[in-house]
Amino acid sequence: MKDIPYIRDNVDLDSLEPDQRKRVADIITSEVTLQELIKRYDASAKAGNVINDDYWDILIVLRDKFSVVNIEDANKSIERICEAIDNLEAKLRNHRHDTTKTFSAKPEF
Repeated sequence: MKDIPYIRDNVDLDSLEPDQRKRVADIITSEVTLQELIKRYDASAKAGNVINDDYWDILIVLRDKFSVVNIEDANKSIERICEAIDNLEAKLRNHRHDTTKTFSAKPEF
């Protein structure tokens, strides 16, 4: 199971567009409280219309602050774990039917 990658717990700023990367980095490095972030997020959309970029940026910042994993990363990691379990199950199933080994002692119960 060494080859199963750990789910990263921080935002990959390099995957963002340059202008959004700067905005998100500015919010992360600033001394903004959670209450202020929630107020800014609430004020970023009115009546179903997005008013400013805080609507998208603050969600990324909150994901980073609370170490919420990306859905794609979680699904990939779970898939890899399931593959490892299936491989182990196949090995154990084949081991049970391996008749090439001989044992000299009685099994202990």
